Amino acid sequence: MRHERSGMRLAKFFIPLAVAIGFAAALVCAASALQNSSDHRVLFEKAKFTMETKGDLKGAIELFEEIIKKYPNERDYAAKSLYLMGMCYEKLGERQAQQALLAFQRIVEDYPDQTDAVNMAKEKLARLTASLEKALPRPTFRKIRIPFELSEWSGGHLSPDGKTFAFGSENHIWVVPVQGKVQPDLAGEPVMIQGTEDAWAYGMSWSGDGKWIAFNGGSNDSDFIYVTPASGGTPRKIPVEKNRAGGVATPYRLSLSPDGKSVAFCSFESKESKKNQIFVASVDGGDLRQLTRDGGGQPCYSPDGSKIAYVIPPMNQENNVPKNDVWVIPATGGSPVKVSDLPGQASSPIWSPDGKMIAFTRNEEWSSLKKEICIVPASEEGKPATSPLQIKIPFETQGTYDALLGWTTDNKIGLLLNTPSLEVVYTVPATGGMALQVTPSGYAIHPQWAPDGKRIYFRWSEGSLGFVPSEGGKLGLHQSIGGGMHSDFFISYPGGGNSLSPDGKTVVFSGAKRISDKGKLGFDVNIYTVPVDGGEPTKISNIERPNQARYPCWSPDGKWIAYQAGKVEEGKEYNAIFKVPAEGGTTSEITAEPDKVEYAYIDWSPDGKSMAYFSKEGTLNVKAIDGGLPRVICRVQDIDGHSDLSWSPDGQKIAFVSRGKIWVVSAEGGEPVALKTDVDARADKLDWSPDGQKIAFTGSSGGEKELWLMEDLLPLVKK
Repeated sequence: MRHERSGMRLAKFFIPLAVAIGFAAALVCAASALQNSSDHRVLFEKAKFTMETKGDLKGAIELFEEIIKKYPNERDYAAKSLYLMGMCYEKLGERQAQQALLAFQRIVEDYPDQTDAVNMAKEKLARLTASLEKALPRPTFRKIRIPFELSEWSGGHLSPDGKTFAFGSENHIWVVPVQGKVQPDLAGEPVMIQGTEDAWAYGMSWSGDGKWIAFNGGSNDSDFIYVTPASGGTPRKIPVEKNRAGGVATPYRLSLSPDGKSVAFCSFESKESKKNQIFVASVDGGDLRQLTRDGGGQPCYSPDGSKIAYVIPPMNQENNVPKNDVWVIPATGGSPVKVSDLPGQASSPIWSPDGKMIAFTRNEEWSSLKKEICIVPASEEGKPATSPLQIKIPFETQGTYDALLGWTTDNKIGLLLNTPSLEVVYTVPATGGMALQVTPSGYAIHPQWAPDGKRIYFRWSEGSLGFVPSEGGKLGLHQSIGGGMHSDFFISYPGGGNSLSPDGKTVVFSGAKRISDKGKLGFDVNIYTVPVDGGEPTKISNIERPNQARYPCWSPDGKWIAYQAGKVEEGKEYNAIFKVPAEGGTTSEITAEPDKVEYAYIDWSPDGKSMAYFSKEGTLNVKAIDGGLPRVICRVQDIDGHSDLSWSPDGQKIAFVSRGKIWVVSAEGGEPVALKTDVDARADKLDWSPDGQKIAFTGSSGGEKELWLMEDLLPLVKK
């Protein structure tokens, strides 16, 4: 009993004590929870005090950043912290303007639910961007004179320090000092890098330390990526077993990692998909990784090697106009981030030396003319801080995907620009002599004599049918035979043609009609006729995609139109020449697979019995319309899709264009003779006059590659 009473007394003592202790503990926990819930407020007030009272802007930035990282769920305070952090950067001066832009942009993108903060951030972005663009000076452009010609596909890239320009010529890689010993704007002596035989110049890349150069190379049957010491030596061959066919410049642009150990390139995902993706390969021949899944081309490593900028090919269309943008993806793979969102097509992305900016070229609509350079600040994740700064190029540059050659450590951007191009029509005696310019300076293409010899017709500008008196004179416009390449119907290129009917009343051409194919934009390319004096085009061929009908010409009697198109027979794909009644109808084949027809212009003989064409064997051939084996007339160098030819009216000779010159050869065969023209222009499309006394041709000038430097870059992009 005594023990029970004792236990009861102890219980009466300890139970209240335990209750008291538990209550006290609960109070402590509640107080702790209350304190934890207000920690972000306390830290926020401390950051504001550091910013406003102490004036320690850098210290305040650190505290605001701590709030954002430590309390991500307190979104209102995180957004407020970002806004005040942006104001701190803004007060630190224009060299920190980029960080201010990034802070305000983060609010817009990451905190859309914080309406007040977003609206204030947008006002700041607009005001800050406008003031920066107004206050900052524009860059200058300086041409570097190179005392030799850069070929069409010479490629080219500046070394990271900007002192050396690498380019391709004669199947080798060459390097030349940007500043020679004579004067600052004159390049030095070029030196060929030994061991770079069979190099394809376009798409080359330097490593970040300037010790290595990556380039494409190989034969017609295979292609590889090589990495060679910039000072010369044995190149390393990277066994890239991917499908990189399907274009020239775009699929072959390379980017060597800063340490020279990896190379980024684009390739078809598979033979079936025909869709370019970004891949990374080890220079030592090790792993091969696919980075992108939604398409990609023209990769460029960031200076620290952690990211790759690239463009997605123009698959997306806005109002029938191709549009693509610059994207950034981690070099190890991951989710890509879009950097630019502008109309038209972005190309040639490059990074600033500090990795905080991305520059790229942009052209509008379907034009291949690069009209401006865009520069956009990018965050550590690659996100843009604001809209790109747009800088006009001194003159439009035609069609190169490597227009930007690198952003050097001394804050210059290298550009490979083309001189302004002109295409005018000349006439010259059929025996050679002094040429006469008969059209105004502009873009007069594919001249055709009227049957009476009094006029010369040609394609002018955006598909208009122009004409001038045969001795030259006032430009006249008759008929639009297709809009520019941004329209729904335009003249195909190359092979669009502009052949005038024997009675001079109708023009035949190859027209491309924009169509939708399984949700993707495609082109139906067929043969059309249109009255010279106006009217709607009439489709006369019926070639189904993916084959296309091009290079049309009239028969001498005006009853038939010949053209070239692809054909598949017993698993073999080849080009063939067809004929169709001038009003449309059943087609018949003039040539077959053994005739080896090359993708280039064709012409009917004046008697209507034969067809002249270029062959894949590198020859000019003539074949009878009713069959038989073709006759080889002569060998022709450098046949391509723009090669043109024309019979003399008496059928005794054939004129053709090769390597920018007009050549004349006997229709029976023999050695061609170059026709003297005495004009400083490259001869292109041509036509013999009805009386046989003259030849009209398009003379093309300009378009030469030149090395330029964009200097005095904005303080916004200075280190």
